[in-house]
This record gives sequence, C-alpha cells and structure tokens, in this order.
Amino acid sequence: MAKKNHELEDTAEQLLARAYALRCDDPEETLRLYSDWAETYDQTMLDGLSYSSPRRIAALAAVTEARRDVRVLDVGCGTGLLAGCLRTQGFNRIDGLDYSAPMLAVAQREGRIDEAFLCDLNQRLEMEAECYDLLVSTGTFTHGHVQAGCLPQLLEQLVPGGHLICTVHRDIWDKGGFRNGLQALNEARVAMVRSREAGCLFADEDEPSGWYLVVEKLSC
Repeated sequence: MAKKNHELEDTAEQLLARAYALRCDDPEETLRLYSDWAETYDQTMLDGLSYSSPRRIAALAAVTEARRDVRVLDVGCGTGLLAGCLRTQGFNRIDGLDYSAPMLAVAQREGRIDEAFLCDLNQRLEMEAECYDLLVSTGTFTHGHVQAGCLPQLLEQLVPGGHLICTVHRDIWDKGGFRNGLQALNEARVAMVRSREAGCLFADEDEPSGWYLVVEKLSC
C-alpha cells in the first residue's frame, strides 16, 4: 500500500508540474493535459496532493452568502471538486464552466453541476449577463491558464451585489495582472475586493501558495 501511495504521489506531482508548465498561448497542450487527466483528477489531487482549496472556497461562500438557493457558477470547474464541496454546504443550483469537455463530462456524471458550459475564458463569453448570484473558482487563476483580463467579462455574469470568490496563485498575482486589474475595477466602481487572505492551496504546504479573494460586484 505504501508503494502504491508513493506511486500516486509521483503521478500527481508530475501532472501538477505539467499543468504549471502550460502556456496561455498553447491551448492545444492544455486540452491534451486535461483530457489525459479527467478520469484520475480527483484521486491525484485529493489523495496525491492533499488539494484543500475547494473546501476553503466553499466555506467562504457559505459565510459570504446566507441563502442556499442562489444561482452559482463554478468557473474553471474541472471535474467539479469545488461544486461538490458547495453542495455539501447546502448550495443546490450550481452550473459549471470549463475549457475541457472530458472534465465537464465527469462533473456532470458525478452530479456535481447542473448545466455545463464549454468555454474558453480567453475568448468572449456568449452567456446571459447578470444571471448568477455567486461565482466561485479555484485552480483556474494559476500558471499557464487565464490571467486577469477575463475578470471584467466574468463580473458581467454577476447580479449587482453578487460575489466572486476565488483563489489566485501567488506567482501570477502581479505577473498575471490581478493586482492592477482589481485596482482598476475598484477605481471604475465596477467591483471591490472585500477580503484577501494568503493561504495554502494544498494542505501539506509549508507556506501559503495563493490568495483567497472575495470580490463584490458594485451596484451602478
């Protein structure tokens, strides 16, 4: 059993390293990775890497939003690990958006999301505006995925007064434009950061690897 667990850890580390090596300008490699990973993603992330941010984001959502019948969109939902944690917290209307069809298929098969949206956040979203009360995301704003340029169109999906609750990997906070992008949204009176806390994305980390954000869309 120890050998099997060690092999799982090795596989998980290799897949995570492959994910962190992705480039925003190489979408085909991104699709190949998540197609390869879809069926084993839950096991490698939870058992192999002690992935803890989905539970923390779900807990933040539960504290931030008192109602449980609100419409929620999990942005970059993958296999729906975060959506599953949200359902544990009592949220029952959760859609998922992701770039990978195989990952979305797992999320729907497991009953973690209701409606699935196959979308590239680096492109214009063809979705109805102001139809979600809550946007959540973890593991999306990280190496080789999407940067802060997608935030304005994501916020369009929120009703005024709604919240975006997400993680941003510390390595792309400045490099990915999140510090400046959020400041610009604040100055434009579009959105305001209500809280920003450093925290670990994986339970066995020695120091925080990301930021946990609660962003409120402001009323016009």
